[in-house]
Amino acid sequence: MAFPIRKLLIVSLLSALGSAGALAAEQSHFEHFITRDGAALKDGDRLFRFTGIHAPELHRIEDDARGTCKADPRGWGQYFKWPTAEEQENWIKALVQTGAKAQRVYVLSVQQENDAACGRETHILSPETPDGMPRLNEAAMKVYDNMIAEADKQGLRLILPFIDHWWWWGGREQLAAFYHEKPEDFYRTDSKTFEAYLDVIRQVITRTNTITGRHYYDEKAIMAWETGNELEDTNADFLHQTSAWIRKWAPHQLVVDGTYKKVNDFALSDPNVDIISNHYYTNANNNHPGQVRKDLEAIGGKKVYLVGEFGLLDQKDLDAIMQSIVHTEVNGEQAAGGFIWGFRGHRHDGGFYWHKEYTGHYSYHLPGFPDEGKANQEMEVVNLVRTAAAQMAGLSKAPALPVPEAPRLRESDSPFAINWMGSPVGRYYDVERAVQPQGPWTRVGKDISDGKNEWDPSKMSLFRDNYRSLTLGQTYYYRVIAKNESGQSAPSNVIRLKHTQKNLPPVITLQDMLSTTVDKGVQLNAAWQDDNLPDQKVSVAWSHDGKNNVHFCNSSKEETRVWFSAPGDYALTFTADDGLLESSKTINVSVKPAVRLVPADYCSFGSGTMDVSAGTLNSIKSEKDTLAIGEDGFLGPFAHNGDSVSWQVSAPWDGKFTLNVKFNGKWGSKKNSFIVNDGTPVSIEFPQTDEKGQTIVVPVSLREGANTISFGKFTGDWGYMFIKSIEVTADLLFGCPFGAAF
Repeated sequence: MAFPIRKLLIVSLLSALGSAGALAAEQSHFEHFITRDGAALKDGDRLFRFTGIHAPELHRIEDDARGTCKADPRGWGQYFKWPTAEEQENWIKALVQTGAKAQRVYVLSVQQENDAACGRETHILSPETPDGMPRLNEAAMKVYDNMIAEADKQGLRLILPFIDHWWWWGGREQLAAFYHEKPEDFYRTDSKTFEAYLDVIRQVITRTNTITGRHYYDEKAIMAWETGNELEDTNADFLHQTSAWIRKWAPHQLVVDGTYKKVNDFALSDPNVDIISNHYYTNANNNHPGQVRKDLEAIGGKKVYLVGEFGLLDQKDLDAIMQSIVHTEVNGEQAAGGFIWGFRGHRHDGGFYWHKEYTGHYSYHLPGFPDEGKANQEMEVVNLVRTAAAQMAGLSKAPALPVPEAPRLRESDSPFAINWMGSPVGRYYDVERAVQPQGPWTRVGKDISDGKNEWDPSKMSLFRDNYRSLTLGQTYYYRVIAKNESGQSAPSNVIRLKHTQKNLPPVITLQDMLSTTVDKGVQLNAAWQDDNLPDQKVSVAWSHDGKNNVHFCNSSKEETRVWFSAPGDYALTFTADDGLLESSKTINVSVKPAVRLVPADYCSFGSGTMDVSAGTLNSIKSEKDTLAIGEDGFLGPFAHNGDSVSWQVSAPWDGKFTLNVKFNGKWGSKKNSFIVNDGTPVSIEFPQTDEKGQTIVVPVSLREGANTISFGKFTGDWGYMFIKSIEVTADLLFGCPFGAAF
């Protein structure tokens, strides 16, 4: 597109002035901007191709460890925070040191109505006046500044999308809400929403980086600006105006058409569009190696081609797609690169951030962890990405990892809660202890991994010292060394702490008295708390005063049933032992004579398998996804609020039981609920499965006699799950792996 001479002069002057300021502040570590040469990218005169694991959160963190915000009515709304500068440095180093040359991040977040209640900040704030333009959040943009500065420093090129088609972080819908317009008005170029979108682009591109002193349009680390994320309703006028607008303010940087699922002819003829991007996912019916050739043929060498995202597949399928990205050639043209979804990095104070997708896949951690990441195929995925990056660079295999740099040990007041921010490519860690700041040092922890998924900093620590090896009142010094297959780092910084935590016995909570009859037995419910010293293990046991008339169903569990052969008064003792100290507490049970036939078994029970055909169905009328039993016997998909199935279960006693559920998660990991006896719905997280399904176990409390157990889509549930049968048994499995018991 040809601009008026006056505008070109203004832009050139801005660029020159910006560059002059940047030179005074900080010289870029890059020699060239990335440029387009037909259907290829160039770094100077060298071909520029890249691959990696997509890092969406280099500038904003979805903190899954905190769970969902209950104040967000969407049900899945998360808590967010800004990364620290050390975190950004660590993540970008991890990406670069494992072979990445470029990276695409996620969008700029847009303010929405529930942010304040959830303590969320966003990049884009509502206008100060009803008819005004959106504002940039300075605190957020300083984090963005540092991301760009660190990328420049470490040698990573960035692809930066503006606005999201979706509402996860706030997107077009939230931008339109500023002006009481509809989400689809975002794509209408005569709307106020589109005007605001263009103004956000202008504000961002012309911003002066507070770290480098350069305008964003002069940042060589910024390889390209993307119109947005998965803007699947992009039309010709929208793209034409947007790409020209980006080119006006950023003449040295490239423009990506952020369209999703298709290659538009109008994008191929747009002079301001440099890169055509597509995302491959199963729900888009394009998550396969052949899509690379299909898109390259559609582009016909007119633009650069990028696979901006693909993933959520088995590693063999991911490798097939990645190899297609590396090697597929159509009339001499190849894809510039591709990113597997997705990466999360080290936490500032230890462990990793993480995210679980609806398919059950977790985010990947670098440099990959063979044990903690085994179920997620983490090593295989990291290695296939590194291999592809090496192939694009003309190598036969990925080079060895660099020797890790020293980790950063965080201050602590306890030898039983020691944490560090891991080295960017550290795989294991040794912990050393001394009684003097200069040593001599003794290794007290070996080959410790920080790669655990679902890390919860409120409950977990990377290392706890051996209580039995410490002297109360003694001051100790600690340091940490990172290791990988290439060697070990220099020691970390040293921390000093005094051991002042004296072991205390467990504290038991137990009611004083119970009463029952010989024919019933009774449920025992003890609870205990411990200081987690000397270890995080406590053994428990029930015992009695030696009479042969007392029979525990399981004496090694705090919650169990007990029955009695004869009437009388019995003293039952519960003991909790932490390995050094123990506590005991006694409950008195008064047992009266039987009032009915004595059962043959007080401990075992099984309802038998109850198929969905034996339940009562409540199906909400709908033209689509009606609740029904399929030929395979599974009932689903529970797509509508109120869809449910209920069973009647007769329990032999009041107490806790196990609900065994045969389910099918063929449409992905979902959260749905059970209800027992008109109680509160309890949400259960079901993992993705194949069509054959699998069984989960859930603890439930039932009353003696008739009970109703219901499964369905209730308020806040996701639906789209399939159930085949349930069975209630008395083989109690306490400690529900799905985070719920009822």
